[in-house]
Amino acid sequence: MRCKINSAPNSSNNSTMTIKEQLIQEVEAFPDALLSEALDFVLFLKTRYLDPEITTEEKAEILAAQTAYELGDYLTLEQYEANQV
Repeated sequence: MRCKINSAPNSSNNSTMTIKEQLIQEVEAFPDALLSEALDFVLFLKTRYLDPEITTEEKAEILAAQTAYELGDYLTLEQYEANQV
């Protein structure tokens, strides 16, 4: 199954945004059907390139974050930006 992915609504502002802000903006615009795949990819990158020896505590944090996401317990881009001030 293929889904059409549109770029984030304010992509013209990307030149002044940090990579983290751009990533958050893209995730906010991502189709719900693909968010699980995106999370799997991010977790893959973390385990593959950042720290091949993830501690038990980190595994628990990742599992907690994944569970929270599945329950819809996460910040929107607007909420994230409001917390950055």
